[in-house]
Amino acid sequence: MGQGMHLKQSAKTGLILAAMTLCLGACNNAQVALPLTEQLAGNSPEMQLDFWHTLATRPVTSNDEAFHGLILYVNGQDNSTDYAGRVEWMNSQNMLPQDFDRPSNESVHHGTLAVAITRLLDIKGGLIMRLFGPTPRYATRELRYMKIMPRVSPHQTLSGMEFVGLIARIEDYQRITHVVDSDSLRDQENSTDTPAQEENKSTDESMGRIPQAAQTTN
Repeated sequence: MGQGMHLKQSAKTGLILAAMTLCLGACNNAQVALPLTEQLAGNSPEMQLDFWHTLATRPVTSNDEAFHGLILYVNGQDNSTDYAGRVEWMNSQNMLPQDFDRPSNESVHHGTLAVAITRLLDIKGGLIMRLFGPTPRYATRELRYMKIMPRVSPHQTLSGMEFVGLIARIEDYQRITHVVDSDSLRDQENSTDTPAQEENKSTDESMGRIPQAAQTTN
């Protein structure tokens, strides 16, 4: 009887682990049914503000919405007519992982954005990034060291508010004159590790804040 109970418990544990694996895959690859880029991809100041304000209320940010937002931030406008055009522009700036082939309505991952942000901010990173260029894993790690991203994995997705907050932190980083590089910040974090709640304080403060560039668009 004891063996039977053990087998039942093992089977139950296996089912739970399988369910957790399926849930993790589903959560990390959530689909956005109606991306905002289908209605709010225009370049007028009003349309851009509507895009940022509406995105901040959404539970998930899609690849297409994230790329549109990044292009708006970089150029002040997005002249791409569709997702393929946005991917083409991102690739022309070396802002996407080499093997990127994800669909437009799939939730964007921190790792994908980390590659784009390290390129945008010209962050050289540590030895591996300097040798092989930014990958989702090491770019995410670098942005964590620099307090641009919170403690996340490359495969974690973002809500609309989290994406808007990330753009705001990029804006803050570019506005401030930095007297130390990321190598110094990395050494500092390794010697005096910061608790997660303290590290995420700046993240909480910037979440939901509309990027200044969007507020001053002409």
